Amino acid sequence: MPLSILEYLMRGPATSKEIQAETGLSQTAVSRQLRALGDTMIKLPGGRPPRYVMTRNAFGGDDKLPLIIVDPYGNTVLAAYIRPLAHGGFFVEPATGMPAVLLGESGNGLYEDLPYFLSDLSPQGFLGRQIAEELSSKSNDFPNDPRSWNANHIGRYLVSNGDDLPGNFKFGEQAILRVRRKPVIVSEQDYPALAESVMNGVIPGSSAGGEQPKFTAFCGDRSAHVIVKFTPKGEDEIARRWRDILITEYHATEAIHSENFPAAKTRLLEMKGRLFLESQRFDRSGEYGRMSMISLQLVDAEFTGLGRDWPRVLFALHKKNLVSLEHIYDTQFLWSFGHLINNTDMHLGNLSLSIEGDVFRLLPIYDMCSMGFAPKAGEVLPYSFVPDKNKSLQFGEDTLLIKKMAHDFWERVTQDERISDALCLQNISCTWEPD
Repeated sequence: MPLSILEYLMRGPATSKEIQAETGLSQTAVSRQLRALGDTMIKLPGGRPPRYVMTRNAFGGDDKLPLIIVDPYGNTVLAAYIRPLAHGGFFVEPATGMPAVLLGESGNGLYEDLPYFLSDLSPQGFLGRQIAEELSSKSNDFPNDPRSWNANHIGRYLVSNGDDLPGNFKFGEQAILRVRRKPVIVSEQDYPALAESVMNGVIPGSSAGGEQPKFTAFCGDRSAHVIVKFTPKGEDEIARRWRDILITEYHATEAIHSENFPAAKTRLLEMKGRLFLESQRFDRSGEYGRMSMISLQLVDAEFTGLGRDWPRVLFALHKKNLVSLEHIYDTQFLWSFGHLINNTDMHLGNLSLSIEGDVFRLLPIYDMCSMGFAPKAGEVLPYSFVPDKNKSLQFGEDTLLIKKMAHDFWERVTQDERISDALCLQNISCTWEPD
């Protein structure tokens, strides 16, 4: 028995002639029935002849889920509709002025899985695990580790918890209907209590990535949204080592700023047995404003697939006219600087881009620290680091500037009264001459 048009399109995209051959209907009858399907059927762009596909309801909503962009002033703009497809995957249906990069590497808006810019909003790292554990305790449908979530888990989470996601996207019909609420105002004096709450499983603020304990907050006196990392309490070896690492992150950003490269603005505060590193968020503006932010990891997965090395990925994106040559230079410079300060954690998730028109722009560096000194499996190893020039110095005449910035960093660290004697006594040097 011939399939109906609806049954056939549930299997995947098809042209009118393919539908005619499968159903035995005439071209006129196919056209009439396609029109009758209305908005549940999509005519895919760019095809000759055109292809048609069926949608499906998803994430507890319907088959046409709004993607909202929040601008720096807190205004919301409809960017696109995300259309879940009956045969699997998603289609991004553009609204007026949508950035072209949201259409993906194919340029046609078709995705086999959740679009990369939504996948990037999934809970991650330390806070992400707390979110997943809380949802798992409420619903057996959610794994307690966000790394095990699929597109359905992520989509349902984003639709229900879209008020304070990283970056400037909101997703789903509720994003349009929600009444805007003032952020909860805190001061730096609240940081110790917030840290205690986090360690007891409370989740203040949005799901910032990264493995180190942290929380997000809005400091009303400065009208600043911040991410705050903190050390364990006390003076044991592990607490002391994490104190040193947060101090290196602060001085790395100061050294980077001194040479006018982009880096997050940070502060160190010591209160009630903990050291706090406060970083001002660059995806927030004032109380309600937001700016775009997407991890290089997800941009790479969609557009280049290289999987490692900041400079290699930026160069590949430049070849596709998606980033400027200047961003390659900045990335290569900071990558080399990271090697000179023992940053062993420069994965693609630790660099972010924003969407600017139809291209990507490099955002300020963050999480730049001497992570190679971090405890491993709960064990604190003796300080030891010899910079490897083969990994870090590849810049010809600019090598001296990289070395200067690294010298500046180590001098700042060793002169900081809060740093441990063990790290000071290392007297790490970057004074070799390149081959």
